[in-house]
This record gives sequence, C-alpha cells and structure tokens, in this order.
Amino acid sequence: MIKRKKFSRVVPDEIKVKELKIEDVTCGATKCSEGFHCYSKKKTALRKFGQERVCKECGADLIDWKRVHKNDINDSDFVFEELKTEIIRHVFWHNPIQVDALIGTYLRGKEATRGTAFKLLKARIGKYNNFIDGRQTPMGKEELINYAQHATATCCRQCLEAWHNIDMEKPLTDKELDFCIDLVMKYIETRVSDLKNEPVDELTAKKMANEHH
Repeated sequence: MIKRKKFSRVVPDEIKVKELKIEDVTCGATKCSEGFHCYSKKKTALRKFGQERVCKECGADLIDWKRVHKNDINDSDFVFEELKTEIIRHVFWHNPIQVDALIGTYLRGKEATRGTAFKLLKARIGKYNNFIDGRQTPMGKEELINYAQHATATCCRQCLEAWHNIDMEKPLTDKELDFCIDLVMKYIETRVSDLKNEPVDELTAKKMANEHH
C-alpha cells in the first residue's frame, strides 16, 4: 500500500472524511464541502478574512465561541460537539484506539491515568515553547492521553488558545491546567466507558482492550 502524505490543507474530493486515519491529518486539514473546517490557525484566518476565529480556508463562522470560551467542564458535551467540526478533532474522536494504548490505560486505571495526564500536560503545555509548539504531543500511538489531547485541543498552546481562549505565551495557572486535564479525562471516560478507577491485571487488560477494539 502506498503511504499518502498528511493533509495540511484541503482534503481532496475523492477522499471522504470518514476514510481518514490519524496518520493522514494535521490540525490545518479541512474538508469544508463536508462541513469540516479549521479554526485553529488564527493568523491565517485573520490574514485572509480579517477575523481570527473563522475557518482558515472558507471563512465559515459557525462556532459559539462565547459559550465555548466559558471553559465550563459541565458543558463539555457541547464543547466536544463543536470541536468535532475540525477534521483533526473528528478523526481522534472516531478512529479506533490502538490496542496497546487501551491496554496501558486499563493497567493504570482511571485514578493513575489522571496522574499521568497531569504530568504529561504540565510538561507539554504548561509553558509555551516556540521551538516545539505544535509537535510536543505524539499523534496517538500507544498512549491514550495523546488521543485525548488532540481530540480536545489541549495538544499545544496554539490550539489551546484558539479553542479555549487561554493566552498562548503565559504559563498555565493551576485552574487552567486542571481544566485541560478534566477535558482529557472526559474524553477517556467517554471513549473507554469500562475503565475502572483501579488498575486491572495484564490478562484482564488485554481481554478488555481486544473486546473494546
């Protein structure tokens, strides 16, 4: 099979969004004809359309930013539906999770997974780093938290600022970091609804992962 390059702009007409895999997309990908836009590239949108939070390809202004930017974890269902209108978020919400990522999460349990999320998010997005921003969170692979960060726009400071209105160049406050972790855990709890608070043994983890997959 020929490996195709990642789509950083418009996905070709012959490829449907439902066919896209994680390895096919970047945060700049769009398929406006199917209702999937890109709101994370504020500078591009501003240059082309004179507004920051419109689709950088077609100028669509479809997000209820006032509601999203309240950063209310109790309104996460609404926020997630808005996020899914970007291709990269949609792909991370709808593509299968690798078995190894599921096994690792079952082995940790929900409580320890939150602890791991705290460590990873603090290291990755706690402070702005211009040299690596946009590349600090791997694209899925064997860690479920990676999936969750991309799905919830907590993967880099650029996406965090665009979607959650958190100043890119300022260190995260404890409250902001907790909100990001809450989003990540909401994603994990939604996609892996049988995750237990406590860890399970390896045999059980493998069985649960294969049944889930």
